[in-house]
Amino acid sequence: MHGDRRHISKAGAIASFVIFASPRSRTTWLSAWLAYGGWQCGHDELRHCRSLDDVRSWLAQPQTGTVETAAAPFWRLLERYSPEARIVTLRRPVAAVAASLARGGLCVDDAVMRRLQMADRKLEQIEHRLAGRVFPLRYEELDSEAACAELFTYCLGMPHDKVWWRACAAVNIQTSIPHTLRYAAAHAVQVEKLRRVAWWEMLRGLRRPAAMDGVTFGQETLAQSFCDPDGMRLMSEECVQLGAAPEAWLGMNLPLLERLEALDRLHIMTARSNGRMFGYLVTALGESFHAMGQLEADQVSYFADPTWPGLGRKLQHAAIDDLRAKGVNRVLMFQPDGTRVGLVYRRLGAKQTGQRYVLELQ
Repeated sequence: MHGDRRHISKAGAIASFVIFASPRSRTTWLSAWLAYGGWQCGHDELRHCRSLDDVRSWLAQPQTGTVETAAAPFWRLLERYSPEARIVTLRRPVAAVAASLARGGLCVDDAVMRRLQMADRKLEQIEHRLAGRVFPLRYEELDSEAACAELFTYCLGMPHDKVWWRACAAVNIQTSIPHTLRYAAAHAVQVEKLRRVAWWEMLRGLRRPAAMDGVTFGQETLAQSFCDPDGMRLMSEECVQLGAAPEAWLGMNLPLLERLEALDRLHIMTARSNGRMFGYLVTALGESFHAMGQLEADQVSYFADPTWPGLGRKLQHAAIDDLRAKGVNRVLMFQPDGTRVGLVYRRLGAKQTGQRYVLELQ
């Protein structure tokens, strides 16, 4: 049996479990065997997810586990979304995985081999970084009833069922590689979007909070704010929070913003500390449709670094004070789905109108 697993406690409440595995390592069989006694065990559930909310919802279910062959690069997100989850790694030599894929009809070229090697290194990383918590397993150990019994109890918190194991051990269950490839091709755009969002969220979690001695608010030009590396980073974070890919902001109508700025109808308020940007509020100015001679401000983009609580509220106050000084009569605000920014608007005195908030400036 590989490694020393005596350090892993089996006491207490049984949380969900995730098995990060090499492809073609009896993962389909494993998911069927571990679906026992009220437990459900998925297989490559990540391919069915379209957002990180889907991932959270799956992990939040009681008596639920999954065997994943493509999730290892994002193992750090599991620490955030389900910190109590039990973690298993299942590794098979890369050469054996490649041979199995070839027998199943996949053309194993250099690009495929690089991906397989990278996936194996990620499994090794999990075992190293989570040493003392992870249950390491090797493919050949699945032939051992003793190793499987230990895995069974670790994942499900139940005594090993010899009859169930012998019944399952005699069955060869495999996933069709052609079917898997067709599914991957059909959903490639959605899966790639989730991959990018997950990658960005993981990187954001690795960043250390910047030291902030104080904050200054000021109006800036389009070039000053959105050509700034911090501005680009914040826009990517805003896109992710709205459920879009991190680079979705690249598709914004920049020529329109430039025309508004040339007409003195664009207002960008930023929050900076030690020269670095930690928030922005973009507002388009125009004549009111509802009242002659009045000027309205329509907030089109608003984001503050979530690692600094209260910054968004202060940014709103600074922007509104500046707009009031410029003679603006009314501010129109929006609340993205899934956020609680409406609470900030109400505290400012704004009234909700449908999905918008309207603040009358005196």
